[in-house]
Amino acid sequence: MIDNARILILGSGGREHAFAWSLGNDSNVAKVYCSPGNGGTVDVAENINLDVSTHQAVIEFVKSNNIDLTIVGPEAPLADGIVDSFHNEGLAIFGPDKYASQLESSKLFARDMMAEYNIPSPRYYACKTREEAELVKVKLELPLVLKADGLAAGKGVIVCTSESDYEVGLTTMFDNNAFGDAGAKVSVEDCLIGEELSVFAVCDGHNYVILNTAQDHKRAFDGDIGPNTGGMGAYSPTPLSTDNILVKTKSTIIEPTLKAMRDAGHPFVGFLYVGLMIVDGEPFVIEFNVRMGDPETQVVLPLLESSLFELLWHATHGKIKDSEVKISSKTAVSVVLAANGYPGSYSNGMEISGLETDSLVFHAGTKKLNDKMVTCGGRVLNVVGFGDDLKSAIDDAYAIVEGVNFNGKFYRKDIGQKGLNRD
Repeated sequence: MIDNARILILGSGGREHAFAWSLGNDSNVAKVYCSPGNGGTVDVAENINLDVSTHQAVIEFVKSNNIDLTIVGPEAPLADGIVDSFHNEGLAIFGPDKYASQLESSKLFARDMMAEYNIPSPRYYACKTREEAELVKVKLELPLVLKADGLAAGKGVIVCTSESDYEVGLTTMFDNNAFGDAGAKVSVEDCLIGEELSVFAVCDGHNYVILNTAQDHKRAFDGDIGPNTGGMGAYSPTPLSTDNILVKTKSTIIEPTLKAMRDAGHPFVGFLYVGLMIVDGEPFVIEFNVRMGDPETQVVLPLLESSLFELLWHATHGKIKDSEVKISSKTAVSVVLAANGYPGSYSNGMEISGLETDSLVFHAGTKKLNDKMVTCGGRVLNVVGFGDDLKSAIDDAYAIVEGVNFNGKFYRKDIGQKGLNRD
């Protein structure tokens, strides 16, 4: 372990602001850079405008600024192999290599691995044409899920409960090529019915720790209706994460996945986000992500009472067992304040008021313009409330929501209600 560490965080969303906030308050950390960052990260880090797609430019910055650890926020740089580029230079970076990143960047790679290692997951077929997908419907029967194989910013999933849904889905995927290269192949899967749960593990290639659990709210509108979004809010922990579910998740999902990556010669180092569907008390993998979720990070990290830097540093160097992980007993709830029209078209440049609050507000789609904070994205802010239980955390979050405003502010009013209803 080192003292007075210098950190570079790659990304610009609420997740990266949460990283910067956590690391900026870490006694082991002396300096945090964000690239490109956003309007909120400037208060806890120094924003740097690097071309992340040009790995050498990032590497040169890391070398010239004596960066001790680089943390990759979003999935695209991981899928593009930035970790491999760093390893070739002998530089420390937290995240999986390009091969292991296929757990997220290729749905079919992940499904094939799960099938080989008997990891609980839905039945699926790989389809390259509309005709192949039409034949699958005869084998699996509705309801079905169509998933673009590649990265589609969380929007490449179509749930089909009727014949007409399926026809529209096939037209979207194959005829309209709505997801471009990401949709060149499609995973057609059984639609599992149950409750969703996200489990977050920090992995060092061989060992891992569970950081926490959360439940995201993907649909745009109250009652889980409307189009899929990047996430409209989350809470942590969730009552779904019983000891029994976590034991099964570790033994039947996380550990076999880490073994699969070791067997392939690419030990998995990084965040492993396990998206589960709980069906009759059994966990099934809906998807893997190879980075922390957004907005789940915004509720998971504030509950971490031990050092995030120490955890990630040890994981990067294969020594996660040397880390102490302490998690608060409180509950956190995050509500996303979005621009009206999201996830479709929306306006930018709206001035934001009420940010002088002492409450925790993570920025996502914001920037500073002439000393004013303005909107510059679909998901603008993440307000975070806390409580000794879920109900009090929900109340705290929505009290903060009332005080933060911009023209066209849009948000769901039922974040966390699924957890309350379960209680």
